[in-house]
Amino acid sequence: MFQGWTVAMSGSERLIMVIDQSDERADGLRELIEFMDAPDVCTATPGNWRVRMGTNRLAAIFVNEELPSADMSGLLNNIGELDPNLPIVLFSSEHHA
Repeated sequence: MFQGWTVAMSGSERLIMVIDQSDERADGLRELIEFMDAPDVCTATPGNWRVRMGTNRLAAIFVNEELPSADMSGLLNNIGELDPNLPIVLFSSEHHA
């Protein structure tokens, strides 16, 4: 799906970020968010989200709740230090019938 997808924005743009270890899941959710006419959306992993954010301001972050606990704990702490009021949406990759 969109391997190596990047977004070029100026530093004043607001960005929605989808964080997951699976590029395929992250890209699928990114496409859904973009379909709803959201602002710029990018995908990242727990290890590269700050690099992917660049100089942009985050509007919201979607995080796969199934990340390993060490990744989730560090990620949430870092996000809280960046902006304690940033909306964080946890999503699951489980399929419910």
